[in-house]
Amino acid sequence: MMFFELDEDGTTLQDATRITQRLLHNKYVLSQLTPEQYTDLAYIVTPTLASDHNETNILQRWQKVLAEFSINDAHGKMMRFYQDGKRLFFGDEEGWKEAQEFADAKHKSTLDESLHPTHKSQ
Repeated sequence: MMFFELDEDGTTLQDATRITQRLLHNKYVLSQLTPEQYTDLAYIVTPTLASDHNETNILQRWQKVLAEFSINDAHGKMMRFYQDGKRLFFGDEEGWKEAQEFADAKHKSTLDESLHPTHKSQ
């Protein structure tokens, strides 16, 4: 599983490139890719002078990857992208649920601390 933080104003070309590179550098992910999946990921990270290879088309391909990209883990569970605002998670559904619970608990803890700060005497 992989976690990513996105830029504040949505997914940028830099986000798409960074995340795609992480996927392509993961040996397990790389070994599971179909030729079509590899082509989609390579399109995002490979510089070219082709007239149809511009930021708009790259981001469209990235949206396709976000919506359609999936592989199976070593136990046969489907891994795909899940997104919650600025957080992007690549893994199985069970891992996504655990990640949300952890993030919610952390947020609640931070909120509780800001509402009821503990003062230590020196």
